[in-house]
Amino acid sequence: MPRNLYLVVLALLCLPLAAQPRLATLEYPPYSSQQLADGGSIVELTRRAFATQGYTPQIDFLPWARVRAELRQGSYQGALALWPQEIKEENLTASRPLFYSQLGLFVRRSEPQPFGELADLRGRRVGIVRGYGYPPRLFESGLVAEEAVDDISNLRKLAAKRFDLVLLERIVGEYLVDGDDELRGRLVWQEPALERIPLVVGFAAPRAGQPDWAAIFERGLRELHASGEYMRILKRHNSWR
Repeated sequence: MPRNLYLVVLALLCLPLAAQPRLATLEYPPYSSQQLADGGSIVELTRRAFATQGYTPQIDFLPWARVRAELRQGSYQGALALWPQEIKEENLTASRPLFYSQLGLFVRRSEPQPFGELADLRGRRVGIVRGYGYPPRLFESGLVAEEAVDDISNLRKLAAKRFDLVLLERIVGEYLVDGDDELRGRLVWQEPALERIPLVVGFAAPRAGQPDWAAIFERGLRELHASGEYMRILKRHNSWR
């Protein structure tokens, strides 16, 4: 090999690998789950958006409380899928909304909890997940919050009459109930919805010398929309409904 060409190859081999985004998420089907094809709808959208820009993100599944702890330690450049309160609390930059969801209550079918306003539910015990960024106003009503590690644990406790209600996003709750033989037919969504919440990817501010992952992700989303791939991904993941 000519000496000059050898030196060029050696220099290229000594370069650090191109930076890739490292993101964290949780078990939150059908949006994100290790049990779903391509990791769920938001995970696939995130991977494909970065792929259009030449990046392959690492996406780790962790308990949600740990996701937030790792973000604060700088272990990850971002996380999905987040609510506005979590973006605010973690001082992140939000992507455009990938979905809009209804946040509200699940109850036992045999024991509906009709209400006109939140104050009507004062004193009722409600299951929540540790670390979720629920809108603060929901707990100013006098609901008594009881924490669990994840949504399916709360739904199972509700079925076992451990508390009165579960505060949960509608599509996630319906997906989990529909997929569990012990819960199907026993738990239902209680109208009305309490909040309409956007689900986003949140990014930490780039450190010196790091790419601006939020800007790169936005460019990727625009390309997915323009090509029609965005809607194809959504339709494929909505086939369970």
